[in-house]
Amino acid sequence: MHFFSRFFLLEDHHLPTGQIPNWRVSALRIIFATGILLCLAISLHKSKQAAEFNILYFVGLSVSFFFITTLLLAASKRYYIFCAHALLLSIVAASLCINLFVTDLELAKIGSIYMFSCPLIALMLIGCRTAIFYAVLNIIPFYIIVNDINLSSLSGVSTKLSDEKLYITSLIFLSLNVCIPLAFARTIVAAKRLNKSMKSANTYLKDKNDLYRALFTESNKAKIIVDENFVITDFNQHAIDMFDIKKHLKEHGVKLFNLLPSLDVDELDAQDQIVKHKNSFFRTNYQHVMSANYRVYDFYDCTQEQLIKQNLTIMEQENKRLRFRDPQTKLPNRGWFETQCNRLTIKYHKGFYIVVTQTANSEYLNLKFTKIDSQALLISAFKRLKKMPEGPLLCAHVGVGKLAFIVGTHSANELKDKLLVNIKNTLDETYNVLGNKCQQTFLFGFARYPNHGKSSAEVLTNACEALKLANSNSPICSYSEEQSQAFIEKYEISMLLDEALQQGDLSVYYQPKVNAKGECIGLEALTRWHSSILGSVSPVVFIPIAEEYRMISRLTDLIIQKVCAQIAQWSTVDMPSVPIAINISLIDFSQPDFISKLVKSLADFNVKPQQIELELTETSLEANQGHSLKLMQTLQSWGFIISVDDFGVGYSNIARLAHYPINKLKLDRSLISQITHSSRQKSLVKAILVMCEELDIKCVAEGVETQEQVAIMAEMGCKEFQGFYFAQPITVKNYEAHINKHGTKFIAAKNNEKQVF
Repeated sequence: MHFFSRFFLLEDHHLPTGQIPNWRVSALRIIFATGILLCLAISLHKSKQAAEFNILYFVGLSVSFFFITTLLLAASKRYYIFCAHALLLSIVAASLCINLFVTDLELAKIGSIYMFSCPLIALMLIGCRTAIFYAVLNIIPFYIIVNDINLSSLSGVSTKLSDEKLYITSLIFLSLNVCIPLAFARTIVAAKRLNKSMKSANTYLKDKNDLYRALFTESNKAKIIVDENFVITDFNQHAIDMFDIKKHLKEHGVKLFNLLPSLDVDELDAQDQIVKHKNSFFRTNYQHVMSANYRVYDFYDCTQEQLIKQNLTIMEQENKRLRFRDPQTKLPNRGWFETQCNRLTIKYHKGFYIVVTQTANSEYLNLKFTKIDSQALLISAFKRLKKMPEGPLLCAHVGVGKLAFIVGTHSANELKDKLLVNIKNTLDETYNVLGNKCQQTFLFGFARYPNHGKSSAEVLTNACEALKLANSNSPICSYSEEQSQAFIEKYEISMLLDEALQQGDLSVYYQPKVNAKGECIGLEALTRWHSSILGSVSPVVFIPIAEEYRMISRLTDLIIQKVCAQIAQWSTVDMPSVPIAINISLIDFSQPDFISKLVKSLADFNVKPQQIELELTETSLEANQGHSLKLMQTLQSWGFIISVDDFGVGYSNIARLAHYPINKLKLDRSLISQITHSSRQKSLVKAILVMCEELDIKCVAEGVETQEQVAIMAEMGCKEFQGFYFAQPITVKNYEAHINKHGTKFIAAKNNEKQVF
């Protein structure tokens, strides 16, 4: 049965477009099979009689029809159209043979009637056109029957075969009652199966339509579908709103790159692109659906992200432009000077001197003139150095009020007693500032490469160290070998610190900020360094070295990154979210790329500005008031919390800070420590708190160590505290353990001992 079903193709399967359906091939094979059986039966039944009566034409016809039908049956699938037409021609030929070789006119008419089945079979197997052709062709046998035309006279056959009536009648009977009905039955079965398949397909299409509506039409993303030629075929409502598309656009054959010219459709691998439309930016990617001929593009509005990137790019470009220029004097800076010196060391192997000079009366000039005038004096001195025909090379502004240059003389005595004396006389000449004459006295310090350092930065630092020893009595000083040991120790620490910064070996401790009840409302990030060579190094030691060797910005960047990473990690484990304060130095605050680096760190870890508090010193604010004010306003607009640290150290003035956008003021421990036994100190602190309340500035009592201090400060209105009484700086692990065990409350232990960090 399995072979029978497979041979006659009784199962219907989906075939690719252009192939013949199984039911047609099956119907054709059924007709051929019944024809073969009929020819075989007639041949076997009358072959002996036909031989006796010498009716060989009957044997030839039967055998010929048998073999032809068998061949057509074998080729019916591969050459279906040919075999179908051959079947129809065979029926015509059979009808014609009956008329030619049957002498009985009535039987011959039956043979002509046999041809009437051709249109029905043609309609079933091939199609309407072929059926119409045979319907028209049937006029011929119709004419022969109506006019009683006998064609047997043409063949010259006179012998009548016995049982020929049975054969012809059986042929008509089997054709009309077995062969054609079986073929039609196969067709009907195929039609029922097709109907069932169509119902299933309709159900599938309905489900797909629901899915299409959910994933495309009702999607909250803008989606556009294009064909293989990138012609827009469909889009959802979000795309209409986003790109202001007219609904009839897909009827006009508009291509996607006509709507979005900046989209690169030719780059097959460009799955993620940024395209611009009007004044907005959109991130887009696509996926193939149904076939490789269609694409669905998704669009996400990333305008704000791109604007931030553009601003950061502009800042970075400005930073590159100003990298080797001092932002205030516009003179070549230390970075430029060191770079040029490094190039000189490669080409010039005989050694040279680096000289650093600074006016001795800078404090007087700063008091007498404005900061801009003082800078103008420095620029005038720089120009004098540049104009000297036989003097310095590579002049640069390497520090506050400091100018550096190179001389190539081989003798230290010649340099000290002759060349630098001439340079000093030139620089000490009278200057004109706003019509007023001004006198400056310059001091000099110098060091030799490679005797006093293996790099230009090291030699420059040694020259600055020598400048510190210069005074009015000895205005020109050389680097002292006696200071080398202390310098080497400091330099070794700086190298280890530089390596630690590169490897990120410094750790961050956190000291809680609490309210009067001890509930944690914030943290301060404090840097700690445990060197594998030096052991634990105090911040009092390595932070000044970081500032002196220009590593403080890298240190600050590292702390910002570690804090942001920690905030991101805590957010995944549902730790209490409180602002974390980070100390910002004067050098950090003066960097032109400070904001861009800060924002990039936050963006890398998805940290909000409101989670970061920036602690500044009064010195960083007063160094450049205009720059500080503008920078603080920008930071506050982003959402950062701004606080001033160590208020009360040295000369502090709350009124001077009133015009800065400050959120918090941290009162130094020196103010807090005396409030318990000094009424004047207590009154001073209270006055500061009242003024801060009027200015809407929160106060933080720093360095509280006793319950009495907390009580007094709380009574005066202070709401935030930080100090050993509540908690010392602790590691991340200890902080997490405390939160998991005690929650956010920090209560001072009775035996809480101070630790030096």
